Amino acid sequence: MLIYKSRWNKIIETSELSDSIQTFVSVIIPARNEAKNIANILNDILQQNYRNDLFEVIVIDDNSEDETYNISLKIAIQNSQIKIYKLNELLQETSIIAYKKRAIEAAVNLAKGSLIITTDADCRVQKNWLKSIATLYETENCKLIAAPVCFQNDISKFEKFQTLDFCGMQAITAASLNLGIFNMANGANLAYEKKAFQEVNGYQNIDEKASGDDMLLVYKIAQQFPDKIKFLKDKDAVVFTEPTKSLNDFLQQRFRWTSKSTSYQDKRITLILGLVYLFVLSIWINAFYFIGKSIYSIAFPTRTLEALIDFLPVFMVAIMLIFQLISKSLVDYFFLRSASIFFNRNDLMKSFFTSELLHIWYIPFVGTFGNILQYKWKGRKLK
Repeated sequence: MLIYKSRWNKIIETSELSDSIQTFVSVIIPARNEAKNIANILNDILQQNYRNDLFEVIVIDDNSEDETYNISLKIAIQNSQIKIYKLNELLQETSIIAYKKRAIEAAVNLAKGSLIITTDADCRVQKNWLKSIATLYETENCKLIAAPVCFQNDISKFEKFQTLDFCGMQAITAASLNLGIFNMANGANLAYEKKAFQEVNGYQNIDEKASGDDMLLVYKIAQQFPDKIKFLKDKDAVVFTEPTKSLNDFLQQRFRWTSKSTSYQDKRITLILGLVYLFVLSIWINAFYFIGKSIYSIAFPTRTLEALIDFLPVFMVAIMLIFQLISKSLVDYFFLRSASIFFNRNDLMKSFFTSELLHIWYIPFVGTFGNILQYKWKGRKLK
């Protein structure tokens, strides 16, 4: 975590925006049952500070059961930059696991742009979003750009925990890419060359999981272009979405994210995730051991000497537990404070200790069951 913090802080925050951009951008939005959100994201993109003749929006409706397609079609009729397609009309496959990946692949094949930018239908973007990404693309000649995502409209402590946790994930994403560990990105704000996507054969060989349209693709492109992967640390580039509202939705989301961990080819990623999992799990083991032995000693007291001998391992475990909690809290606090400052969310640090307790709870739980249980995503049961 200290290495992550150092790398995050070393990444120069930019606000440079070029006024001479020539890159044609294709924004791809896979959408399923997003009737309440799709108009917002489309209107945000139509209001971009970007030449109208240099971008298009491709919406792929993934068998929505609501008015997503009709709402998108109505906006597309009035705005030539927007194109709307139905996934089931573009594909001949009858058995699909990775619907989102198939939707993106279909859209890439239809795209006119040399630069592909993906986002989600439930997101909101700022006016300089496209310009910020395109500026870095033209300046650095990137093959792939991971850009920041942040939650908004968080009200409850549970929602603020998610936002703070997500800020940390974004900073870890940036730090990891800076370290040459290509293990993280977010499909809600991801850009890559169409040519690069085609050269690595898109999602071929990484489509056995429903999730992973972002992280697994980053790793795949990085194998061919390791020096051309960048994180865009720019406030203008931040994409906003909302935290989940219920515990069940939160767990379903995290199960989905965890499900792709078995597909990582870079074993450093597995090692890092494994160490985090074991460290937090050991906090629980030490805590239960200490509590259990303390209760046993009170319920069944022994002679003074025997009690002292029996208490020594309990004392050592207590010292270890205190060390773990203090060290984790201190490192997390300074790291998350740095991340929250970038996102202009200093207010989140007020709920840090509540968030830390929730983090200690959910890491071993989700890490244990994420690769075992089925999860629901957009009304579908997946594994």
